Amino acid sequence: MEFDLAPQVKSALTDRWEPVYRSQLHYVVTWSTRGRRPVLKDRHIEALQTLIRKAADERDLELIEVIAGADHVHVMFGLRPAQSVASAVRELKGRTSMSLMASHPELRVWLRGNLLWDERYAVETVSPLRMSQMRERLLSTHRALSDHDVPETWAAAS
Repeated sequence: MEFDLAPQVKSALTDRWEPVYRSQLHYVVTWSTRGRRPVLKDRHIEALQTLIRKAADERDLELIEVIAGADHVHVMFGLRPAQSVASAVRELKGRTSMSLMASHPELRVWLRGNLLWDERYAVETVSPLRMSQMRERLLSTHRALSDHDVPETWAAAS
């Protein structure tokens, strides 16, 4: 290849800095409590959101939204192509489960055991153009579900 034919192109390419990666994959991950029991109260949800934000910072995830209900959690985040969504979810679920069970022992009683989260989870990819629509959909769905909250005594009796 002769670079003498296009010196302007050569200088433009050598002067321009490119990042190591240019793309980011966005996901919405949903998981639920064991048995889909509605045991997460406002105090648990606040602690859960804090724990997820902390874990996302440590794992270098671009956390976009955390929305939780009484029996499920939605987390929207971005990953670099080299990062695995399965390991990110394992990390988030594992850390939050251990910390919530330690700080809120009533969850262990309400769920009759040591497991907080169900083994399964759902992953959905989100294009950058649809992120605001997805965020609004999750918020509106959560608002509709929170209108039908289960009283605190139900979880204690289950």
